[in-house]
Amino acid sequence: MVTELALLSAWESGYGRPGPDRAVTLAAAVSGLPLDEVADLPLGACDRLLLELREQCFGARLDCLARCPQCDMELDVGMDVDELRADGADGGRTVEVAGRTVTLRPLTSRDLGRWGGDRDRLLARCLIDEPPAPDLLDAVEAWLDALDPQAARTIDLDCPSCSASWAAPVDITEFVWSEVDGFARRLLQDIHTLATAYGWHESDVLAIGPARRRFYVQACTS
Repeated sequence: MVTELALLSAWESGYGRPGPDRAVTLAAAVSGLPLDEVADLPLGACDRLLLELREQCFGARLDCLARCPQCDMELDVGMDVDELRADGADGGRTVEVAGRTVTLRPLTSRDLGRWGGDRDRLLARCLIDEPPAPDLLDAVEAWLDALDPQAARTIDLDCPSCSASWAAPVDITEFVWSEVDGFARRLLQDIHTLATAYGWHESDVLAIGPARRRFYVQACTS
């Protein structure tokens, strides 16, 4: 189980960092794996760890917003974590692309951290023992979703206003990070409030359970 201190430490490590680094930091917190090992997991495997963290720390029910691409209406979308779980990548896969047989692997967070905005350089990292010819890279790009369905997760939505239907992409890293960020800021505010009121150290505040802590915060702010 991820403790408040572990979640706060993961937030601190990921704060101000790019999305892939945040994903690795949070996934390492819930899995107990070293950061380097998490960075080399397929993106979908990292996303599944983030969903596990979300379920552990904030519950299985998700409430989010989506915008209709046709009429621009904002929709309230509710779902369970399980609805976002998909099949994961299982390592390399040998496929026929661009008239040849090649072995591909799914992208990782480390790949995203090193691609430097160069699309060809990123796709070339998926090739195992194969020169990255331009026609081959185009074919590799078409295989990415099939290589790692969890990393390309979408949800089917219908607009009650205009009846439009579409598959909305889900950025699991951004969604989970936004909740962790909100949690961390509220917790730090509580620590500040109680430290100011009682002279407690951060460790003193974190040693108190959330229910009792809320009581103390309300008492000293009422």
